[in-house]
Amino acid sequence: MKLDEMKVQYDKTRDGFTKESSFEVKPEKPLPKVDVSGIAVKIGLCAGVLALAFIVRAFGVGAPKTDVAEASTHTETAGDTTEEQPGKLKYVDATGTKWAAPVRSNDIELLREGQLLRFTAGASDVFSCMDGKVLAVGTDETLGSYVRIQNDADCEAFYYGFDTITVAENAEVSAGEALGTVGVGRSLYLRVLEKGAPQDPTAYVDLSLNRG
Repeated sequence: MKLDEMKVQYDKTRDGFTKESSFEVKPEKPLPKVDVSGIAVKIGLCAGVLALAFIVRAFGVGAPKTDVAEASTHTETAGDTTEEQPGKLKYVDATGTKWAAPVRSNDIELLREGQLLRFTAGASDVFSCMDGKVLAVGTDETLGSYVRIQNDADCEAFYYGFDTITVAENAEVSAGEALGTVGVGRSLYLRVLEKGAPQDPTAYVDLSLNRG
């Protein structure tokens, strides 16, 4: 028997009457349809994001790390352990690599048919361009006080125009070591010989390292 056809009787004897009641059950409404395809797409996207996050975490994919050594102010090259300091030129060995200038300058001129390099001093300190031995300290009638240094490769450098000289003959010097001083605004000269023959100093000196 269907519910909508059932009748329920209540027999009330207390008050001396009988009450009869009936009801109907309305037909059930159909459940709304669920879009399964949309849910599947969302689940797939979530799974993809989680998989990507796992790969990034597991294999370290991401922004490149900065090497602490690259940020160091200490620069090392073959045969050179000179620490860079603000305001100081970097010097290199004469073998196979150009030198830094002996004095800080932004006014440089090549004289005497390309055999003499003149620097207008922007600072007083004068440095050796190369490792070597001091062969002589003296005075030139035209160019002033000089220091003559020779390295192991039979290359000689003459520095002229000193106000003061702080090295002595036979002393061993390193590239970048102070040789003496020159007055700011005055001229310092450099001459280079290779096995006794005059050379063009610009073939030995990297002029880009001289801008003050």
